[in-house]
Amino acid sequence: MKLRSHSYLSMVAVVVVLVAAGFAHAQNWVGLRSGVPLGVTLHYGIAGALPDGSDLRVSGAVRSRGGDLNFGVGIDALNELSVAEPFVVYAGGGPALDFSQEGALLDVHVLLGGEFLFGDVGLEPLGVFAELSLGVGIGLGRPNEIPTFGGALGVNYRF
Repeated sequence: MKLRSHSYLSMVAVVVVLVAAGFAHAQNWVGLRSGVPLGVTLHYGIAGALPDGSDLRVSGAVRSRGGDLNFGVGIDALNELSVAEPFVVYAGGGPALDFSQEGALLDVHVLLGGEFLFGDVGLEPLGVFAELSLGVGIGLGRPNEIPTFGGALGVNYRF
């Protein structure tokens, strides 16, 4: 099944809006990141949204993999490992589903990240972060990618 690129973007937008509307009362953040694989990801996070108290992050992405343009959505559970203000270290993981002309790829991954919060310099809601991820990509109509690696730099805005 081949979908047009605007269909992918519409799916991502609908998922992000529904999640954002459903958790508007919680401590939330929105962010933008880029990295390897080459692309741009927009994410929306909700602190303590999962039953175990973990944070929930929903992402929509546009990436280039192997010369092909992918559109994807992902969900991550995130847990703080250490807080030594202004630094926060966190770990987590979850699934992501990327769509391309070849088919889909289900990527199940773990991640480790760190964020620097700008509260000490009067920019309370802003933070910059870096993440590394390791996973397994299961091909759905396209080749498997085992293992998958990722790295990202980004910025978050909390509200």
